[in-house]
Amino acid sequence: MSLANGVPGNGEFRLPPCWKDNAVMQVQFAMFRSRQLSTDDYDAKMKFWKELIADYLKFCGRPVFCLRDLQLQFMRGEQLPACLDTVILEMQQRKLIRSRAEFEHDPANSWSGWLVNSLVKRPLSWSWSKIKHSVVAEDLEAAATVEWIHLDVLKSTCDLITEKVLPENSGKLLHFDAFKSLCKSQQIRIQSDKDYCVCLISLNVRQIVGLEFKTEKGLRQIHLVKIPKKQGEDLNISQEDHAVHNLQNTQAQLLKQLESLEEDIKLNDDKARQYLKENKRQMAKTYLRKRHLLEKNHERRSLALHNIESLLSSVDEAQNSGVVLDAYKIGSNTLKKVLSDSGLKYDNVDEVLADVRESLDQHREVQDVMSNSSAVEGVSQDEDQLERELRELCGETAKPASPSPIAFINNNDRPEVVITDEEVIAMLQDLEVEDGTVSQSSVRTLRTAQEL
Repeated sequence: MSLANGVPGNGEFRLPPCWKDNAVMQVQFAMFRSRQLSTDDYDAKMKFWKELIADYLKFCGRPVFCLRDLQLQFMRGEQLPACLDTVILEMQQRKLIRSRAEFEHDPANSWSGWLVNSLVKRPLSWSWSKIKHSVVAEDLEAAATVEWIHLDVLKSTCDLITEKVLPENSGKLLHFDAFKSLCKSQQIRIQSDKDYCVCLISLNVRQIVGLEFKTEKGLRQIHLVKIPKKQGEDLNISQEDHAVHNLQNTQAQLLKQLESLEEDIKLNDDKARQYLKENKRQMAKTYLRKRHLLEKNHERRSLALHNIESLLSSVDEAQNSGVVLDAYKIGSNTLKKVLSDSGLKYDNVDEVLADVRESLDQHREVQDVMSNSSAVEGVSQDEDQLERELRELCGETAKPASPSPIAFINNNDRPEVVITDEEVIAMLQDLEVEDGTVSQSSVRTLRTAQEL
């Protein structure tokens, strides 16, 4: 990893443009003057270094750092920044960093608890201010090598792991080296093993992964990493997890051995052909015998690999069956509770349905009675409405009636027939009787009509 002044290339961190200005950087590299002399200059310089350190650590994937590393990385020529000790002290007071020793001792501790422990337990960070002002060379050297953890860088690195690595490997139990390989394959930049360790410890505190440690040569190291299938799953690594992990390791080893055997078989086959071309038949037969032995070994290992894959498949199927069975149990218990709370029983349901049928029968009877009583009243209205609709369909319209003293209108809305008085008299005169005379009553009726 190198520092670049221009556009960042492959593995280069871009420094700010003012890095080339000697006058500006001379001020930035100098020790901090008292804040009371110039508050703005002090705060601006502090902001410059805090942002530069955070950007550099994120770019490198280094949650863990120390003063000496920063001084060497930000060195200009032969000049070291003399102000970084004050910057680290400010970052500690602002709770932007924690000492690695204190973090690993109590990673789940809150900031308030951290403050209490810093006064009671006196971790390594407690003596920072004392070391800072010490004039002993050994104390200054110790202060420069104290390891700190930048919390924002740690969070961003853990978020990358959670986003890119964990979803694709859920339900797996991985060795620490295998986990590192997965991070590298996803192009997650993490610099060293101690950076991986603090990231995994942080994820374990957040209940995202499970961890198992081992002690080698007096050092406690992460051995296994468990990635749960779903949120809320038990993160403790059980004997079943170890058994599956061993089967998976054996499977991987057998695959590598089979690949190696296939290469050896091909190599012996090529040598046998070569000696045969050189007419060295005995040497060709020797390599053919080796090839036959390798093929038998390959067959045995292939059978072992098949058996292990069958076991892994059976274990996975049993786990899935257990999940389905648990779902059945939960569903059955839930259904029983719902039926019990709602009072759904056979007797109650049968009674309720009988009441529903009786109520529906009564409703139909009432509707029949009401429809019969209103049918007679609506017959004439329906007939008139139908007649009008038929006339409209045929294009017929009723002729307007002229005023007349006598008008005959039938009930079927037929055209009106109007007869005047003269027409009535003429019709009466045309009537024929047997004796040729008109009766007295008829004469009186005619006279009356004429008078009208």
